[in-house]
Amino acid sequence: MTMVDKAGRPFDVRPYTPEDYPFLEEMYFLFEPKGRFQGMPPLREDVCSKWIRGLVEDGRNFLAWREGKVIGHVVILPDFKKSNAEYLIFVGKENRSLGVGIELTRTALEEAQKLGLKAVWLTVNAYNFKGVRLYKKFGFQVCDEFSSSSERVMKLEFPKKNP
Repeated sequence: MTMVDKAGRPFDVRPYTPEDYPFLEEMYFLFEPKGRFQGMPPLREDVCSKWIRGLVEDGRNFLAWREGKVIGHVVILPDFKKSNAEYLIFVGKENRSLGVGIELTRTALEEAQKLGLKAVWLTVNAYNFKGVRLYKKFGFQVCDEFSSSSERVMKLEFPKKNP
């Protein structure tokens, strides 16, 4: 689906396909800052490639595209036994604060609900104020018992569906 960012530039969000791997890898190899929070994305290219492969094999992935390049990536990693999923998002520096993260988040949360999951959780740097603000807009709440001075665990519980 084509959207327009806050600067008036079009971008697309769509599900990941195996043919997209080289483009996704390129985004992460160029990503800045690397390894800043919980070591993600990994600094070394070989480790980064292995990490990306794990994400695309284990999760439901969506990519934001502009002019033939991946500018953002969101993944939910479902745990069907717990009926929840971990959420990870990365948006290239030059595309942040433009609405790309909002659209990726919306897409990922819609997918989690389609999968019948009850909740989505994430870990965010305590000083990533923009990220925390984004997650709160979608209804994520800080889980104080799992948070520390340097990071926040946030959780979004989906409303229960009536039978």
